[in-house]
Amino acid sequence: MKILHTADWHLGKRLDRFSRLEEQISVMNEIIEIADEHKVNMVIIAGDLFDNFNPSVEAVELFYKTLKRLSNNGKRPVIAIAGNHDSPNLINAPDPLARECGIILIGHPQAKIQEFEVENFKIINSLEGFLELKLNQFAYPIRLIHTAYANEVRLKQYFGEEKEKA
Repeated sequence: MKILHTADWHLGKRLDRFSRLEEQISVMNEIIEIADEHKVNMVIIAGDLFDNFNPSVEAVELFYKTLKRLSNNGKRPVIAIAGNHDSPNLINAPDPLARECGIILIGHPQAKIQEFEVENFKIINSLEGFLELKLNQFAYPIRLIHTAYANEVRLKQYFGEEKEKA
């Protein structure tokens, strides 16, 4: 099995008032070429997909187009996990459409991913922070323990607010 692991894309990053979009397009194309050339079976993008919580329309468009191309039209699972620069809700928003393309988006810590099936793979088990996939070409499943970045606010939401001491 071949897995391409990448992270820290920081799409939308600028240097002062100068856009770096053209550089980012080149890097995304290079990542896609590597995945295709080496016939990777799965792609994992682990955090800092964007450079900030409110990325530009161009950065979001580049992200979606890159994931779609990496997924090879749903033939290759792509898992994208939010980092500290990412808005969990922005990452999760296109989830129903992304699943149709074989893309798994994980925005929140301890997420339970909805089970689904596309032509070449399916999610056969999902618990909070755990995912099990079955790719048709392999006899064994792939098991992933995952968590999106958990800042203090997200941790408090997950565990519940601390009770005030009387």
